[in-house]
Amino acid sequence: MSQSQRIATLLALGLGCGACSSYSMNAELGVTQGGSQDIRLAREIIQAGGVPTQDFFTAEGLFSEHDLPIDGPACERVLCPRAAASMIDPVDGSGQQLLIQLGFATSIDADSFQRRPLNLAVVVDVSGSMGDGKLDAVKLALNTMVDQLDEVDQVALVAFDDAAWIELSKTTMDGPGRQDLRQAIEHLRDDGSTNIEAGLNLGYGEVAPDAAMPGYEDRVMLFTDAQPNTGNTGLNTFLGMARYYSQAGIGLSVFGVGLDLGSELASEVSQTRGGNYFYLADQDAIAQVFDEEFDYMVSPVAYDLEVLVTPRAGWLVGDAYAAPLDEQARVVDFGASTLFLSKRNGGMGVTLVADDRILSMGDDPEPTEEAPMSLARFQLRYETADDFDRVQDELEVTWTGGSVIMDQLVNADDLGVYKMGSLVDEFQSLELGAAWCDGHASMPEALEAIHETALRLHAIADHLNSPQLEAEAVLMEQLAGNVADGPNNCWYDAYGY
Repeated sequence: MSQSQRIATLLALGLGCGACSSYSMNAELGVTQGGSQDIRLAREIIQAGGVPTQDFFTAEGLFSEHDLPIDGPACERVLCPRAAASMIDPVDGSGQQLLIQLGFATSIDADSFQRRPLNLAVVVDVSGSMGDGKLDAVKLALNTMVDQLDEVDQVALVAFDDAAWIELSKTTMDGPGRQDLRQAIEHLRDDGSTNIEAGLNLGYGEVAPDAAMPGYEDRVMLFTDAQPNTGNTGLNTFLGMARYYSQAGIGLSVFGVGLDLGSELASEVSQTRGGNYFYLADQDAIAQVFDEEFDYMVSPVAYDLEVLVTPRAGWLVGDAYAAPLDEQARVVDFGASTLFLSKRNGGMGVTLVADDRILSMGDDPEPTEEAPMSLARFQLRYETADDFDRVQDELEVTWTGGSVIMDQLVNADDLGVYKMGSLVDEFQSLELGAAWCDGHASMPEALEAIHETALRLHAIADHLNSPQLEAEAVLMEQLAGNVADGPNNCWYDAYGY
């Protein structure tokens, strides 16, 4: 089946992904990093018979779909850093190592929380490539969003194809205002080429004059399949615009639609300060994002998180997941541009590996709950979203050697890092599938890792009675079948920059 035929097949099915992309929900509020909030696009590609290449998934997207809780004392601040560790033996063959999860608790109460009023511009791609049901999905998302707005919100609607125009100027979202917005949404029609630069420029122009009003959240939302072909189409143009306005406190949320999404643009733009990215796969995803999660996805709690990691003597920082990281080193920086409220507990991961020049994994005494091993010192700096204060914090990370989770002793100190270890395997399997497509890994190498990941996910899903992790195991089985069917299944970004 050709890629275009697979796209048509999924469009006919309503771009459905089913339970595989459903989020597990935490009863209390958590915190997740910005950037990609899901890997729904990669899931759609796999279900269509394809093998997603590197541009179609991120570790933070995979982690953000799961609730990764870390136990700790009650949090009495907006952000309380927490960490836990686990021994892992990843499927990429890199050997036994320690995984440390960094997460955050919050004192913000779910029952009493109210998001800030919005100073918002919605920018919608109505070019010809948005046909075949994609614009209909955006309209559904926008009408769902209207239900979440009230008279404290100010919203404008901008549309663009080869040019940009204002469908609805900034309007108060009282009863008549919401009706005007619904009528403007209904008026949207797909036609013409794609000039994202013009659309974003006009959208930021609607928000900027009233930016920095006390108590307001300034934001632009972009809905697109991200295939610019008119105006300045270079990636740096959009990133430069997003970064420029982010310094004035205007965040950007990107919503991608369609399997031919130009994924590089969408994911890169979402990495800016105040940025996040969602893929609107189907009606379930739209309801999830714009009904259950809307108030949180427009509520940053911190910016410019920087984490300095200093491991104990004899250890090096190896890899980072859901955060940028350089080569293995004694002292390493990583971080996130933005932290958002969420119904899930998010997390970033770093691994520690023994420095072979100093010790091996067996040289340290076995840690216990009574005598935990000191692993690393995390020094954190970030800026609060409410008052822009610079906060410095420090966290000493220890490891007890494992704990009892669901009546079973495991090599993990907490549930969140236990689950993260299995997601690291899944992310590495996705990477190996992409590496095989790019000629950097053999088919046997990729298949061995993917099959092993499926087995591990089945086991942990059974242990935790987790339908969500069971769906991840099934996804890996589908990926293995797609790899085994040959390189014609490799799915490359339809639009390169």
